[in-house]
Amino acid sequence: MKKVQTTAVATALLLWAGAASAADHVTFSLNWVPYGLHYGIFAAEALGYYRDADLDVDIQRGYGSGDTVKRVAAGSADIGMADLASVIAGRVAGFQVKQLAIVLDRSADAIFYVTGAGIEKPRDLEGHSLGGTTGETAMNLFPVFASNAGFSADKVEKVNLAPPAKFPTLVSKKVNSIVAFTTEGPAIDSAAKKAGVQVGRFLYSDHGVDYYSIGLIASADALTKKGNVFKRMVDATMRGYAWAIRNPAAAADLFAKRFPESSRELTLAQWNITIEHMLTDYTRANGIGAMDRAKVERTLDLIKKYQNVAADMTADDIYSANFLDKIEVPQ
Repeated sequence: MKKVQTTAVATALLLWAGAASAADHVTFSLNWVPYGLHYGIFAAEALGYYRDADLDVDIQRGYGSGDTVKRVAAGSADIGMADLASVIAGRVAGFQVKQLAIVLDRSADAIFYVTGAGIEKPRDLEGHSLGGTTGETAMNLFPVFASNAGFSADKVEKVNLAPPAKFPTLVSKKVNSIVAFTTEGPAIDSAAKKAGVQVGRFLYSDHGVDYYSIGLIASADALTKKGNVFKRMVDATMRGYAWAIRNPAAAADLFAKRFPESSRELTLAQWNITIEHMLTDYTRANGIGAMDRAKVERTLDLIKKYQNVAADMTADDIYSANFLDKIEVPQ
């Protein structure tokens, strides 16, 4: 009898030890298919940053910021990548999510256009077509960009395109221009080269439309219940980004190993553009991923120009600075 009891106690202790050491499972939804923008995440995975933080992370492709907001709010993803405009729009629709850290401190929205079609400056877009996905932040903000650049958005033909169709539709000249992230520029240039055309671009941020773009998000409810998990997740992810900034070639190797079907040259070019949007005066002073409350408020004010946002919505409703410690910018 004593032996049976001893065995039972030993078994219980083993089970307890296993439970105590089990890593927290986290489902991580990207904003899109994995590409150069995501080097930091896959560096954190490959270098064991998640493992060292007692996290078992399942990284999944995304289908746009709006979809990621819905998945995170519904609990089918624990953490995700989305722009702050989609977080605001999601809250309007009843999805209670918050942004916890920023990846693209300077917004990456741009208009890419085929050269030789009479477009040389933003106002030349009048009388031409612009392709994008309905509800896409850059399309929603286009009237603000147009107003700042001194032309009428109403004089530009809007063409709804599924995300995978945007690049081929542009380079085949079925539309004169499209909205896209600057980080997607190398892929657009590659498609244009194959099609025998050239493209140019206009940056929204060059015309006063600079808002908080892609960052890490989580649901407000989950943050209350599992705050420590998200603090560890955000810290490990942004340390992965810091390492990838310091070691771009090695980060490219890790990504290529994870996704052998990808082009190392192309994703590295995308990553180099990402770095340009990550390293700003603010992040150099305050650390990778840090968010400026004043810019959060400016982003909210900007979205109110096209979205019916409740007057009492505040910065505290859409972001939190409580889940990221300072991570120095690599020198």
